[in-house]
Amino acid sequence: MRYLHHRVSGASEKDIVHSGLAYTMERSARQIMCTVMKTAAYVNAIEKVFKVYNEAG
Repeated sequence: MRYLHHRVSGASEKDIVHSGLAYTMERSARQIMCTVMKTAAYVNAIEKVFKVYNEAG
Protein backbone atom coordinates (compact mmCIF):
# COMPACT_ATOMS: atom_id res chain seq x y z
CA MET A 1 0.00 0.00 0.00
CA ARG A 2 2.86 2.42 0.77
CA TYR A 3 4.27 1.75 -2.70
CA LEU A 4 0.96 2.61 -4.32
CA HIS A 5 0.64 5.80 -2.26
CA HIS A 6 4.16 6.87 -3.28
CA ARG A 7 3.41 6.25 -6.97
CA VAL A 8 0.14 8.18 -6.84
CA SER A 9 1.47 11.13 -4.84
CA GLY A 10 3.61 12.38 -7.76
CA ALA A 11 7.19 13.50 -8.11
CA SER A 12 9.32 14.09 -5.05
CA GLU A 13 11.36 17.21 -4.52
CA LYS A 14 14.46 15.21 -5.46
CA ASP A 15 12.83 14.12 -8.74
CA ILE A 16 11.92 17.71 -9.57
CA VAL A 17 15.46 18.94 -8.83
CA HIS A 18 17.02 16.17 -10.94
CA SER A 19 14.62 16.90 -13.79
CA GLY A 20 15.45 20.61 -13.70
CA LEU A 21 19.17 19.89 -13.55
CA ALA A 22 18.96 17.50 -16.51
CA TYR A 23 17.07 20.12 -18.53
CA THR A 24 19.59 22.84 -17.68
CA MET A 25 22.56 20.63 -18.51
CA GLU A 26 21.04 19.57 -21.84
CA ARG A 27 20.28 23.16 -22.81
CA SER A 28 23.80 24.28 -21.87
CA ALA A 29 25.37 21.41 -23.82
CA ARG A 30 23.38 22.35 -26.93
CA GLN A 31 24.51 25.99 -26.65
CA ILE A 32 28.15 24.91 -26.28
CA MET A 33 27.89 22.55 -29.26
CA CYS A 34 26.39 25.33 -31.37
CA THR A 35 29.24 27.66 -30.41
CA VAL A 36 31.82 24.95 -31.12
CA MET A 37 30.34 24.31 -34.58
CA LYS A 38 30.44 28.04 -35.39
CA THR A 39 34.04 28.28 -34.20
CA ALA A 40 35.01 25.20 -36.22
CA ALA A 41 33.44 26.67 -39.36
CA TYR A 42 35.27 29.96 -38.79
CA VAL A 43 38.62 28.21 -38.29
CA ASN A 44 38.04 26.11 -41.39
CA ALA A 45 37.32 29.21 -43.48
CA ILE A 46 40.41 31.02 -42.16
CA GLU A 47 42.56 27.97 -42.95
CA LYS A 48 41.24 27.93 -46.52
CA VAL A 49 42.04 31.64 -46.96
CA PHE A 50 45.52 31.07 -45.51
CA LYS A 51 46.10 28.16 -47.89
CA VAL A 52 45.13 30.25 -50.94
CA TYR A 53 47.35 33.16 -49.89
CA ASN A 54 50.21 30.81 -49.06
CA GLU A 55 50.00 29.03 -52.42
CA ALA A 56 49.74 32.33 -54.31
CA GLY A 57 52.97 33.49 -52.76
